[in-house]
Amino acid sequence: MKEGTLEKLQQAAREGAVRLLYLDEARFHASPPVQRSWSPRGLPHQVEPNHHCRRSVIGALDFGQNTLIHAAHSGTIKAPNVEHFIDGVLVGTAGVPTVIVLDNASIHHGISEETRQRWLLEHKTVLFYLPAYSPELNMIEIVWRHLKYRWRSALTWTRETIDTELNALLNKYGPDFQIDFS
Repeated sequence: MKEGTLEKLQQAAREGAVRLLYLDEARFHASPPVQRSWSPRGLPHQVEPNHHCRRSVIGALDFGQNTLIHAAHSGTIKAPNVEHFIDGVLVGTAGVPTVIVLDNASIHHGISEETRQRWLLEHKTVLFYLPAYSPELNMIEIVWRHLKYRWRSALTWTRETIDTELNALLNKYGPDFQIDFS
């Protein structure tokens, strides 16, 4: 049933009747995973991962415009970060009704009823929760997969360079590449 509703919402977004946002979080690590390596005979294998160099990103895919709105965090994203991000995304959108598609993460269900009512009254915005274990219905998952594929290289970034590299990567969605959802 939700899949059929999403298809109708996607068509309405293509026609400009509704703003459809797919929202989710992703993590990006500065060090690629080490799957194979070698060391000189008789010496132990040594790998120095940069665990301190990872970023959490919250993003919203505007389905009708096929644009990515994003914000990076050095720590874990929590429910107040989600509310603050959505508030920022909704600024200046009083005209067209907005539907925000979310998965069933606990931080998405932590949004207070007062906040939902405020979004509905001020911005004509409703939250649409996907069924459990259905990432294939969340279009931003496809964007994350493509971004992480482009992120994958044999380079390891430092604390100083990860933010610049991540921002450059996220800003490439749209001008350099897009996903055709038709």
